[in-house]
Amino acid sequence: MTKNILVTDANGKVIGATYPKRAKGLIKSGRATEVDEGTIRLVVSDGTGAFSDFDHFLKEDATMANIIDFKARGFKLVPECASNKGTRLVVTEAGENVECFELAEGGAKTEIAHVQELQKDTDYVFRFTMKSRYLRLDVAECMVQIYFDEEGDGYTYPMDRDNKNRFKATVCKKYEDGLLRIFELPFNSGEATSCTIRITVSNMTAWIYPGKDPQAYAALPDVDYEQWRQDELHQVTRIVNDIGGTLGDTLNGIGEFVGGVGDKISKAVTDVICPGTKEEETAEENDADTAEEDKAEAKEEAAENTEDKKNE
Repeated sequence: MTKNILVTDANGKVIGATYPKRAKGLIKSGRATEVDEGTIRLVVSDGTGAFSDFDHFLKEDATMANIIDFKARGFKLVPECASNKGTRLVVTEAGENVECFELAEGGAKTEIAHVQELQKDTDYVFRFTMKSRYLRLDVAECMVQIYFDEEGDGYTYPMDRDNKNRFKATVCKKYEDGLLRIFELPFNSGEATSCTIRITVSNMTAWIYPGKDPQAYAALPDVDYEQWRQDELHQVTRIVNDIGGTLGDTLNGIGEFVGGVGDKISKAVTDVICPGTKEEETAEENDADTAEEDKAEAKEEAAENTEDKKNE
């Protein structure tokens, strides 16, 4: 990042230089006006003295210089992570074409890393914007590690984990069926002249962009991360319970159906395997009918004989 934009005071006197991104921010906030493509003029404040004191401007500018914005091209997939699934993309974000890194498509654990040059004993901020969509919110994980000589020698910032130790976002917005957050991770270089920035994502898909002015997302609704997470987990629990109840009713219905079919099959098998039983029952019924007929005939014959004797 190069300071190639001239800065003048309200009278047009050149008082220094600043970064292009810093110049755009000052113009957008109304704290400066554009003179030409390479020059801006500071606006005299309304009595606060913010820009009448150039030392204050320099202090803000120095802070701007120590912000490390995410750049997709500088990050690479970590070879040691066998399940890596990530792609660098160029997308239109908040009206601008920017590079982003799509991580963990389908939820597979993915890690990317970048080596950043530093000045000794200097305060820095690593800044990025992240959109995230969750596959398993209860086990989703996103964290950033900034370490120096070796992994573990530095800082860890957990953003999504199944415990309360999370690093809070500077901006948290609801975006479609996921979240949009801007993170600013502070650290000090100490005696180190470089660091490794490693981002790990799993059980969620994340799109990582350079940090942007929060005003670019002003139209999106704010959301409290903890409350949103609890609401989402409760919703998942309700869906699982509903599915469980429906499945139970379905299985009971299937059981009754199978039981009725089983009775019919059992009877059919019995008729096939033991056909004699049915024939014997039929024969017994026929014999009983014949006996009744014989009794009736004998009774009629006896009555006829009695009548004949009387006539004689």
